[in-house]
Amino acid sequence: MLSLGMESKFFSIGDIVTLKSHPYVSENTSIIVSGDHLTLPPLMVVTEISKSTFKADEKKVDTFRYECIWFSPKTFKFETADVYEDQLKLIKKSALAIDPKSIERGARLNFKTVSLELGKKKSTLSYDDNSVNGGAPNTTINTLLAFLPPVLQFVGNVPYKSKHPLNDKGKVIRLIPVTAVVVNYFDTINNCISEYPLPVEVLELIEKIPDKRLVEIQKIIQKSGYLMVGNSLKKTLIQPKNISHKGGYYYLRGFNYLTNRMEEYNLKASTSVRSVTTPFTEEAPKFDILTQPEAATSKFITNEIQVLLNKAITQKSYIRIKYLNKNNQLTQRTIKNMQLVTIKEDAKDVAYMIGFCLLRSDKRNFRVDRIQNAQCLALTYR
Repeated sequence: MLSLGMESKFFSIGDIVTLKSHPYVSENTSIIVSGDHLTLPPLMVVTEISKSTFKADEKKVDTFRYECIWFSPKTFKFETADVYEDQLKLIKKSALAIDPKSIERGARLNFKTVSLELGKKKSTLSYDDNSVNGGAPNTTINTLLAFLPPVLQFVGNVPYKSKHPLNDKGKVIRLIPVTAVVVNYFDTINNCISEYPLPVEVLELIEKIPDKRLVEIQKIIQKSGYLMVGNSLKKTLIQPKNISHKGGYYYLRGFNYLTNRMEEYNLKASTSVRSVTTPFTEEAPKFDILTQPEAATSKFITNEIQVLLNKAITQKSYIRIKYLNKNNQLTQRTIKNMQLVTIKEDAKDVAYMIGFCLLRSDKRNFRVDRIQNAQCLALTYR
């Protein structure tokens, strides 16, 4: 890339930036936004860099100005503005730009702020008028899709053209990208298909998910089946509920048997999705009172559960338990890295399971005779 004679300290072409008034910081983009979200500045991408000056205390100060681009939901178009360096803050450094020569015509592309826009959350404060104290506050957290651009489609490559002069008396005064990508999208305001050239540095290629995979997952959902989802490093067992589409990405929502809650997974080409008959290999107690009348007694149940816990420890299988704590509160937990220990309590031997609880993300102790049910998951840990 050409040099301007002095290097920018902060930003490069392709960096995601915003005005300093934005609540996001580069190390934390999960901050929940309160108040009127329409007053927030957009997340933008740097497309051009130019040398500039401004006066401070009657002195001329050298600085940089950055042409930034964002998608406006009001005009449903990409907008640009030149902003001084000291008015901006970095949200995310530019990653390696996609190769425009490798993009197939019609391929789907995203403006690179999309993943951050999808992660935005807003809080809404409301009051319960029926409460005893005349209005207890309730906070609801929702997604905030204020500057979410549409999914783009690749049309072709063209040389990048700036609206500004690049040289002054033979000196480079403005840095620009080399290649632009012509994209089209449906303009809902003007009810037409619009075309727009964008620098390749502001775009991300959307991975294609085979239609066949989506159809197979939908069939499993309709049958109330189960899936093992993940990659070579991390897998989980879920009961899928639905497939959704946001910002060009497909998401699988389902009940996770490791965390025991509903979760959403971004489906990628590298995501392994495999149908399983059942998430459990074995369960205790079995309550086989026809052949073993004592199977309904508390002592038998505790022994049966302890046998299954030992088996899970040997196999390094996740164990899912229903646990009744000392306050008689019933919770569902999935545990790994378990061990069984016996300690004396009131001169009696009491068995405890110690393990890492995935609900609390910490080590926990569980008294075995308070475990109401145990299920050995069809998934092992390392």
